[in-house]
Amino acid sequence: MANKIKAIKKDRGIVMKLMPNEDLDINREYANYVEVSQTPYDFSLKFCDATPFHGNKEQIKNNSIEHPIPVVIEIAIPFQIVPGLINALRSQWNDYNKNIKKIEK
Repeated sequence: MANKIKAIKKDRGIVMKLMPNEDLDINREYANYVEVSQTPYDFSLKFCDATPFHGNKEQIKNNSIEHPIPVVIEIAIPFQIVPGLINALRSQWNDYNKNIKKIEK
């Protein structure tokens, strides 16, 4: 079961609980490469689809290949939710190692 990052915001005595709505018709994107960077204002996650390289010998220079890959989506994340994201990813990684990875062996 996925961990959901829930934000609770208190504003003028009202507690607002943000809940992900999985009933909305949103496409799921595939990415097998992620680039993480930061600005003074937020973290940026750039998700890409690293497709196979189908080039030729002329494109290889000094044993190096530059292979442009499409950016699927870039997401800017405020610093305040990064610790929760890290904890959720760590929890899912631990669950994967405990429950799924041992089955694949």
